[in-house]
Amino acid sequence: MTRFSQPTRLARFPALCGGFFAFWGLLTFDNAACAADDARQVSAAYDKDIKGLIRVACYKCHGPDKQKGDLNLSTIGDGAAALAALKTWHDVAEKVQNGEMPPKKSDPLAAADKAKLLAWIKAAKATAPADPGRVTIRRLNRAEYNNVIRDLTGLDLKPSAEFPEDDVGDGFDNIGDVLTIPPLLMEKYLIAADQVLEKALITEQPTFHVEAAQWSVLDDGKERAPATDAKNVSFTALGEVRGFLSFPVSGRYTVKIKAGGDQAGNEPVMLGVKVDDKLVAPVKVLQKSASVVSVVIDVKRGMRPVAIAFMNPFNEADAAEPLPPAAPVKPGAAKPATPGATAKAPVAPAKSAKAPRVRALTVESFDLIGPPTPALPESHRRIMIARPDAKTAKRDAAKSILEAFATRAYRRPITKEQGERLLAVFDVADKNGEVFGEAVRLALKGVLVSPAFLFRIEVDRPGDAAGIYKLDDYDIASRLSFFLWSSLPDEALLDAAKAGKLGSDPSEIERQVARMLKDPKSRALIDNFFTQWLGLRKLSFIQPDSKIFPEFSPELRKDLYDEVIAFVENLMREDRSVLEILDADYSFLNARLAKHYGLPAVPGTALRKVKLTDANRGGVVTMGGILAITSLPTRTSPVKRGKWILEQILGDPPPPPPPMVEALDKGSEGAGVTLTVRQRLERHRADPVCASCHERMDPIGFGLENFDGIGRWRDQDAGNALDTSGVLPSGQQFKGPIELRRIFAERKEQYLACLSGKLLTFALGRGVELSDEPAIQKISDALEANQYRFSVLVTEIAKSYPFLYRKRL
Repeated sequence: MTRFSQPTRLARFPALCGGFFAFWGLLTFDNAACAADDARQVSAAYDKDIKGLIRVACYKCHGPDKQKGDLNLSTIGDGAAALAALKTWHDVAEKVQNGEMPPKKSDPLAAADKAKLLAWIKAAKATAPADPGRVTIRRLNRAEYNNVIRDLTGLDLKPSAEFPEDDVGDGFDNIGDVLTIPPLLMEKYLIAADQVLEKALITEQPTFHVEAAQWSVLDDGKERAPATDAKNVSFTALGEVRGFLSFPVSGRYTVKIKAGGDQAGNEPVMLGVKVDDKLVAPVKVLQKSASVVSVVIDVKRGMRPVAIAFMNPFNEADAAEPLPPAAPVKPGAAKPATPGATAKAPVAPAKSAKAPRVRALTVESFDLIGPPTPALPESHRRIMIARPDAKTAKRDAAKSILEAFATRAYRRPITKEQGERLLAVFDVADKNGEVFGEAVRLALKGVLVSPAFLFRIEVDRPGDAAGIYKLDDYDIASRLSFFLWSSLPDEALLDAAKAGKLGSDPSEIERQVARMLKDPKSRALIDNFFTQWLGLRKLSFIQPDSKIFPEFSPELRKDLYDEVIAFVENLMREDRSVLEILDADYSFLNARLAKHYGLPAVPGTALRKVKLTDANRGGVVTMGGILAITSLPTRTSPVKRGKWILEQILGDPPPPPPPMVEALDKGSEGAGVTLTVRQRLERHRADPVCASCHERMDPIGFGLENFDGIGRWRDQDAGNALDTSGVLPSGQQFKGPIELRRIFAERKEQYLACLSGKLLTFALGRGVELSDEPAIQKISDALEANQYRFSVLVTEIAKSYPFLYRKRL
């Protein structure tokens, strides 16, 4: 029975010595029987060859009588027990590989015995059942949120600037276990969604058409019962048609009212346009038959009550109406009427039976036309891909817009239920009088605050007996895009997922990775992986003492940062060897930086690729930015530099310091004698509590003491000649940065495993586990077989078992 659909290669154990089988490749399970057979061989090898070796070499410190570090290897009685203690063997291998076991005071392991033990441990770890692990559901971090908004809208808005800082786990800020959701962040999401849509969308010229009979009718403040099948509304007394309209923008609106009036008395029919219950424009209605009268009003944005009111009712039978003012009297004309005289309304002859004339207003409909639409930006055209017209209903246009936007935002086709929920928001807004663009905007806001957008969700699926299953193509597409771009998949990646190519064809993943690395968006890999792995983000916050380092300026800080960034970007763009991170004969300098390093002059302020003439410099370890972040404000720190290399380069971090450890003294010996940092550390290491960790960190840091706290070369410290020699726990001796880098080069297997594990951690969003070691080993092997090219590192991670598979809860 095939256990996994992603086969890996099987390397049987060729004889190394005494019939023992050494493991020279990754163990592969073609089927369950094969896996069981491999485990039996490794178990038998322990009983035959390893148990006796352990007894002779290790029991003195880790046996029945003494257990240094709480490790008792004598309790591992046979091969079966040995295979159940893989974490223990993992730790043993690290100590033996680094020369920390056996300790210096004990007899060293013979080279053949050391190789035998390490080969067995490697084979034993490969017998563990495959486990891709499980990534905790996690929200988008701040960088990812910004990039996703950029790719959705085409606008680089960086809305997450107001979000709380992301927590860091396993060295990175995209780890699911630490990306919590504080209440403040939910509030920020709502604000950000409004701000994004406000910037991305332009409110097209809003228009409203209202049939008067569809609105409320008031007569003297009392609501009139609706008339059935009415096509217009007529008034002979004070009254108005009234409703609410949502004005999407503030500005000047043209109101076109289709109305007619029956004239009576000395005034024309007058209607008034009211907004917020205030008269904003009186309008004369001179035509009896319905015709359009227009007026321009100023309205502020928002939902507002609007009314068309009949302002001057008149009934000839009820009251007289003042005549218009008399014209001026010309010379010689008859005298005007006596002041105070009242003009009477004309009286019809008694023989007439006409009914009294009544002034009346009839309103059929009215339209409001808003301010002209400005030029539509690309962000608007990208989102608003449909609009209602004679052939397309409003809801259908909204559906097209929302489905396209949500599919991109959710990184997969939306479900029917998701689509209906978004359309329900549109329906409510449309029913409440929002113009089309505003109703769609509200539904789009629903997308931007949806868990499907804010979280990277990989829904559990049925798996094998161990609960392991392969991710579907859309989840793989999402993992790829967030790995390389810290953003959502583009159309090409979604198309590949739709076609089912990502999960079934490894060559398709290779093609996609090659394409994505060439895209400018892959700069995110530098900004979000390299800056965190190398600790370069700290450079923005350190502040060297200005009295000791007056040369450290904001400009120099930027140059030191940019040098590292330019170096790793060049390595990625040119697909160079990742070993150059440890040692390279070039860097990126400008005039200021070359002078700072004491190197030959480089013209201009722009960084340019320069071949190094000083062999003491090479690789990121000797770059000023890294040296500065591993120093203290007033001096260098061999401890910090050694710890940085152990953690970031060799993947072998020391344990945290014990509590209540005193800080390093200030170096005064009295009588005017000042000690070097090295001399002070040697006194500090005299404490047995401190010695075990410092003997691993300090020698590495001593090899870099020629570089001061901001990366300049020096030959003295405190007036004394520098001693940059060191001895590692493995017994390797060196002097100065050149010989130290040579040792790193010899440890390239350890470095490659560290780099692969760091990048795999970033790609997965979780810390690597013991079960990930076969994948890490395979990545390292592929690098070695392909000139250590950067693209190979990325591609192998994208094709790795933990990247493509997941385990159910």
